[in-house]
Amino acid sequence: MTISGPPDFSRYVSLESLSAEQFPLDDPNKRVLIVGDIHGMFEELQSLLAKVSYNPSSDVLISIGDIVAKGPHSGSMDVLEFMVSHNITAVRGNHDQKVIEWRTWLEWIHSLPGGIDWLFHVQDRWENAQKHGADDVEEWVEEQARHDKKHSKWWEKIPEGWQLFGDHYRIAEEMTHEQYLYMVQRPVQIHVPHAHTFIAHAGILASDPNYKPGHKRQPLSHIPILYETETRQGDSSTLRRLQELAILKDVPQNLIPWVTLNMRGVLDDHTVTRKKDGTPWAELYKKDMKRCAGFDSRKKGTLPCHPSTVVYGHAASRGLDIKRWTIGLDSGCVYNRRMSVLVLGGKMAQQLPGTIEDEFDGEAIDIDGNILSSRPKFGDYGQGKIYSVPC
Repeated sequence: MTISGPPDFSRYVSLESLSAEQFPLDDPNKRVLIVGDIHGMFEELQSLLAKVSYNPSSDVLISIGDIVAKGPHSGSMDVLEFMVSHNITAVRGNHDQKVIEWRTWLEWIHSLPGGIDWLFHVQDRWENAQKHGADDVEEWVEEQARHDKKHSKWWEKIPEGWQLFGDHYRIAEEMTHEQYLYMVQRPVQIHVPHAHTFIAHAGILASDPNYKPGHKRQPLSHIPILYETETRQGDSSTLRRLQELAILKDVPQNLIPWVTLNMRGVLDDHTVTRKKDGTPWAELYKKDMKRCAGFDSRKKGTLPCHPSTVVYGHAASRGLDIKRWTIGLDSGCVYNRRMSVLVLGGKMAQQLPGTIEDEFDGEAIDIDGNILSSRPKFGDYGQGKIYSVPC
């Protein structure tokens, strides 16, 4: 019997661009709601949406990723159904990615002669083992893979590091084909050109740490070339769009989906890490944005660029992390802390530039319990409003 090779389990979609209609900032009758990591906490999500009076007909809801897993299994399935039924805009999170990979693997195994029979046989044995007191699925699977020589060719098809019958597997197995299609259509990055904003689960680097900020390889070190094919209407806006796209395409780390899904910091040797050590990437991003002084600037120590905003999640250990050009929204709901949402547009679209006022109302609380301003600056002149609910 010939066994075909495995497909691409990752099914990555790199980038989606949102128009002004898909991300309305200037319409007082429409809002953008960007919600932090959900992790299957369905009831808390509904409480949060009720708190901000979410209206699907006029509000654009966007997820920062990690909509499922880690929380209750039933909650993950409910969140997934909600996202699909409302066609919610979202980027992938690292946990969403694992679910996608497992479902793609399952469909591959099911397509192979004998694959379904083997999988059902193993599942029956695991369920029987549970009845006799087994409760560590990882240990049980390792033992089976080691001793079940008869089916070794099948056990070898489980990629290294994957956990059969774990949380991600169970979600992948149970979700419908429509839900699977929704998941695989989610990009790892969203670019909002008119808002000069990136949305990514873990984050974005504005420069390659391997080179100095002013190096010619860095996209912020030079003004983009405006070719004849590019629109001449609003050259500054076009240049900003091209430079923002260059951040995504010319900073090599941003081309690696694993980085966008997992990054927390950068080590001293300039490599990206998903661990808590190293310099938080948002700190490096802040330094890059401080150097931006506009396309006409010739001042020493500055760069010919305009700042752009990154909205992200993933870093629950840092909690709500609000800086001038980066907004981290994972406030740790799955760890019994809070779930947060950033609200943009609506009534705030009527605010005049320069009228932003801090508001310390307890909606924005950092990892140490400090109350932050719940009205962060957003973009060049705008502001947002943070709302949260306890979990």
